[in-house]
Amino acid sequence: MTDAEALLATQADVAFGTPGAWVQVAALDRVAGSSVGDRAVHVLADQPVTAEVGVTLAPAHQGSGLATEALCAIVSILFEDHHMHRVFSQMDDRNTAVQNLFGRPGFRCEARQVEADWFKGEWTTVRVHAMLERDWRAARGRDQRR
Repeated sequence: MTDAEALLATQADVAFGTPGAWVQVAALDRVAGSSVGDRAVHVLADQPVTAEVGVTLAPAHQGSGLATEALCAIVSILFEDHHMHRVFSQMDDRNTAVQNLFGRPGFRCEARQVEADWFKGEWTTVRVHAMLERDWRAARGRDQRR
């Protein structure tokens, strides 16, 4: 069993948007149909219309625009189909590529938490980027008028 198959097996009974559960959604190369990464979604149990998201892309596909497309697609589903109020992401402060990724669709940096996360044997500073549903709709309206 591959890692991807094992991951899918653990999520077989978890519906997308279920509060409290993390769900991985594959990001596929449209031409080859192969997996190039994933999007992680976690609807908070104590804030049921708030979701945390993350994007992971294989190094060979980074810088191609696929991560932006994958992020926008999952955020659109969360706001349009699941009626989220707020979508956010937490990232290592040193990862400027991910900060730039979340800036493209209009996420704003809401916080910088100094040495707030113990990760891979060291304290890391965390950035929190977020977007409200009304900001998403306003940004999409501007995009459609161009």
